[in-house]
Amino acid sequence: MRQASRRAMKPVWTYVMVECACGKQSSIRIDQYNRRNQTWACRSCAFAGRTNHRKGTGVKNDPDKLACRNSYYKAKQRVKINHKNAYGSVEFRFESFEQWFAELGPRPEGMTVDRIDPMGHYEPGNVRWATAQEQARNRNPKYTWTTKP
Repeated sequence: MRQASRRAMKPVWTYVMVECACGKQSSIRIDQYNRRNQTWACRSCAFAGRTNHRKGTGVKNDPDKLACRNSYYKAKQRVKINHKNAYGSVEFRFESFEQWFAELGPRPEGMTVDRIDPMGHYEPGNVRWATAQEQARNRNPKYTWTTKP
């Protein structure tokens, strides 16, 4: 004698037509409608007034400050590791990124940071945004680089 297999019966849902306060109509399952105290709101009405709390207000989320922040850390790193033995006597004298940003402002498109006096330090009054051509005209004579002790 064969045993009859039992199938799990799928529930049959009843749907109801609902209308949002904005006038949009939709059909939802009756159990969902009853769970929401017989009210319904479309997605645009349900999410109206919500703000995105995930995005912060820091430098990483501000595109104007992000390019300037990258230049700040790259200049600081070049001095720290004495990049290509060209920064032996150069010091980085900015206290913070805020001081750097107050001095230079947002980085213009196509420009990078440059020291006005190539023998001077990265300090307030000696940095600017410059194009590659301006930087090429403002470089040290060959063989004048010194190494850090």
